[in-house]
Amino acid sequence: MSNIDIHPLKEAVIEAIWIQWGSLGSLIDSDRLAHTMVDPDALLLISLTLRHHERRLWDVMASWAKNGSKLFSLQRVMNLMDRFPKLTKDRLAEFAHRAKAEGNDFRWRRLAGTDSGPAARNQVLWEAYPSFWHPSALVLRMRLGIGVGVASDLLSFLISLRGEWASARLIAQATDYSVYSVRRVADDMASSQLIERTQAKPVQYRAKGGAWHDLLGIEGELPLWRFWYQVYALAAKIIISDESGEWEGLSPYLLSTRLRDLVEDHQDVFILNHIDLPDSRKYIGEEYLPAFVETIINLAAWIKSEA
Repeated sequence: MSNIDIHPLKEAVIEAIWIQWGSLGSLIDSDRLAHTMVDPDALLLISLTLRHHERRLWDVMASWAKNGSKLFSLQRVMNLMDRFPKLTKDRLAEFAHRAKAEGNDFRWRRLAGTDSGPAARNQVLWEAYPSFWHPSALVLRMRLGIGVGVASDLLSFLISLRGEWASARLIAQATDYSVYSVRRVADDMASSQLIERTQAKPVQYRAKGGAWHDLLGIEGELPLWRFWYQVYALAAKIIISDESGEWEGLSPYLLSTRLRDLVEDHQDVFILNHIDLPDSRKYIGEEYLPAFVETIINLAAWIKSEA
């Protein structure tokens, strides 16, 4: 491992993973439930990535592969997969094998490997369907009721905005579907009067928060959307790069260059989620290393506060 201390980030991510699985109805111990919207596909990928840190994680995912795989968006998982380390793809193949063989969800055969992964000690940590849907599980609830695809995810995002307007581009950044697909589906939904659309360009869309709030029977405020897949993809790369020894033996200058490039490639994490980020232009060469440590601390603090 490098001399960069990533422990705060790792600890924050693992805590968030448990909070979010619990919020989706998994039968696990968690100190609290999520107060922002859970992105189930991103949660699946980060959980697979860090499976080796918590043996119980595989038990949870094996339960979902058997009983809840149909609620994940295969298209979206495939879109997001390339943002994560190679390790994630290999472990996703094991999940897909179980989803196909034990969950009878043949959508997953295109990703399935030949191995079902480690033995699971318990496969009833999530059963379809919970008697109560936590508000942060809205994406899964919409997928169950409307179907897995752009429409249910788009609507979940708009509902979470509590009546605010959003462009097709912003919706695409949140959901990782193409802007074209988002615009086409949003226009159809607006024409059916399920959501509203502005006439002036650039066109924006919104869901009337109060109406959906009442229909869904949610008490209190609706959870807000956070751009979790961007956060989890960056966190996965940092953690796995450190654990694999990828940074070991690099000179301070070369290490600082690698870390600077990594953060600059993931600027959207900080911009979309309003996370403080040191200005890399102020740091020359290895002077950037303390700034990267500050970046990790800021990212970990955000995860702990927003999970």
